[in-house]
Amino acid sequence: MKHSLIFITISTFLATIILTHQTSSIKCFDHPNPLNFHQKIPVNCEFATRSLKTKRKSSNDKFQIKFTCGMDDKKLCDKVQKGFESAGQIITSTISIEIPITIDASFYDFCKTDNQCSIDNNVVAGGANPARTIALMDEDGVERYYPQALVKQLPFEHHPNFGPFDILAKFNSEADYWFEGDDSQIKPEQADFQLVVLHELVHGLGFYSSWNDFFDFVNPKGLTPIPSVEGEVKENMEMIFNGFIENIFDKYLVILSSGEHASNITTIINTIVNEKGKFYETPKDFIVKFKSSPQYLQSQIMLQTATTPFALGFLPKNANSPSEAIVLETTLNPYQTGSSLGHVDYKTYVNTSDFLMTYKQDSGLTLGDFMSIGGNYTGGPIGPRLRQVLKTLG
Repeated sequence: MKHSLIFITISTFLATIILTHQTSSIKCFDHPNPLNFHQKIPVNCEFATRSLKTKRKSSNDKFQIKFTCGMDDKKLCDKVQKGFESAGQIITSTISIEIPITIDASFYDFCKTDNQCSIDNNVVAGGANPARTIALMDEDGVERYYPQALVKQLPFEHHPNFGPFDILAKFNSEADYWFEGDDSQIKPEQADFQLVVLHELVHGLGFYSSWNDFFDFVNPKGLTPIPSVEGEVKENMEMIFNGFIENIFDKYLVILSSGEHASNITTIINTIVNEKGKFYETPKDFIVKFKSSPQYLQSQIMLQTATTPFALGFLPKNANSPSEAIVLETTLNPYQTGSSLGHVDYKTYVNTSDFLMTYKQDSGLTLGDFMSIGGNYTGGPIGPRLRQVLKTLG
């Protein structure tokens, strides 16, 4: 669903590293572009003084959507807004949400407004991502990044300061969408708008992996979680490296052949902080030393694993065997940012009740068609495996 993002070498690293600050006990980052989750802005989010406790709201109020339509066609805008609202209702009817989730949603012409025009008839449809991620110390003593939407559901007596929205979403009016209630049947080249939105909102709830090649997205040679660097980073300045940090989703990644948790690989890779020290003369100096280190071999092994079919899975809480894991998308080679790992395996799940989070959906089929092909699961389009993932994330 999402457009592939292209960056290169040192500029990639400089553009995507996390800036942490010793003056703040809570590290938070805003992600202003739903089409580029790696774009980050560090923000101060110290604990708020008020309690998070709120009055219980009805299910209709659990997804609060601010919708902006950049089109003059009111009928089209109304259909788009209804698609967002319907997707939110599907989510709130199937999973428990105590604190309302807020969404900033927009629909407009990407080419006219953002100069992001179709190339070779390939139209960027749109996307959604967490508006803010927050670093929290996990129960296993490891710091990981959580999407704000999940943090709001955690039982804090007091909570970190939140941004105004939990999820940002924007969709392109140039894409050929079919809307529920349209007079005509869906055409072979059309995509069901509600299906696309529902898929993207689940990403905004935390269904995404941090593993990537942050040194070269174009030709990945090794994978790591998100690099964390202290203070301001410039190309020719000394750099303090604090290690690689996972997302909460990554805590549950397992190698299916052995049952080993991918977090163990993160731990090994992060020994470079102790063995090589935290200080590097320049970011380039860090990259050179990391790529020549034994730790980088683990990064290369992880890339090989992430591009081997049926090699990695998501093991839900209370599951005891890799056979119980949800198989993730590892058939794409080379590794594809935005598609690999952050989706379920296409071949395994496309014709099942867990079709929703495959990295692609065939055009010409409605959400109802997919549900029918998958066996008309009584829980709706959020299948039993996806429910396990969301429940595990919190």
